[in-house]
Parts: sequence; structure tokens; C-alpha cells
Amino acid sequence: MYWKRFKGVALPFSPVVGPLDVKGDIARCYQHTPRGALFAAVQISVRLDRSTEWQKIMKRQVVEGEGKAAYARVRTAGQVVPAAKAAQIAGFRIVSYTPQTAVVGTVSRDPARGGRTARTVTVKWEGDWKLAPTGEGSTGSEPERVDSLSGFVFWGGF
Repeated sequence: MYWKRFKGVALPFSPVVGPLDVKGDIARCYQHTPRGALFAAVQISVRLDRSTEWQKIMKRQVVEGEGKAAYARVRTAGQVVPAAKAAQIAGFRIVSYTPQTAVVGTVSRDPARGGRTARTVTVKWEGDWKLAPTGEGSTGSEPERVDSLSGFVFWGGF
């Protein structure tokens, strides 16, 4: 496993877990395992939130439904956090996993909010892991401030 920056955020890569195919801002082909779901959740959510090519990513890597439409509305109106203030992943946990759906929790060092924040991201298996945005149009749950990595596995790049 190794880490590479994408528009200011360190993202995980593995020749086994994925992404096995990266073209432009789209990173796909993840292992159909809890670890593959973790990598996909992190990769897709960060790429969607930071890329100017977010519409292409959304078309290929977001499940159909009200969350997808809501995300498009919110993302069109929003602004991207500058790279220097981007949150960096510090830990993870698998909240739940089935071969069809995974909920992944992450903790990030978040300069924009100060301190650490935790949130969950849901991915669904549709031949590859795809992001399932919230009905409010977010890539994951609302970030909550946390004081430590208690309950999470330490994990981070740079």
C-alpha cells in the first residue's frame, strides 16, 4: 500500500485492493472486500469533492437515486476547499459490511474546522464499489468533532 496526493489530499493505493484503473480524475476497479470498500469510499468521496471533473466521476461512480441528484445540486453551488486547508485522513473503521453495501467511518485532521472530525461514507457494489451520497447531497455524513482516534485504526498518508 502507498499514498499519493490528489488535489491536496493523500489517498490510498494498492496493487491488490485498488484502484487498479486510474484515468484522469476517475479511479476505479476496487477489490470486492471490506478493504476495497474502504479504499473506494475514500477515493471516490475525495475525488468528487475536489475535482473539476466531478460530473464525470459522478456519472460513473455514484449510485442512481435522490442522493445523486441532490449531490449535483449541492456541488454545483459549492466551492472547493483550498488544498492547504483540505482534511487529511488519520484513521478508519468499517462500520458495517455486506457484499452489497459498506459503511466506512473515517477520522480526518481538518484544518478548515480545526482539530479532528469523523464521518461515515456509504458505498454499494454494482460491479465495482460506487458512492451512495446522502439525501442531502453530501458524499458522507455531517462531520462531527472527535477528540481522539479511539475506536478507529490509525491510517494516513502524508
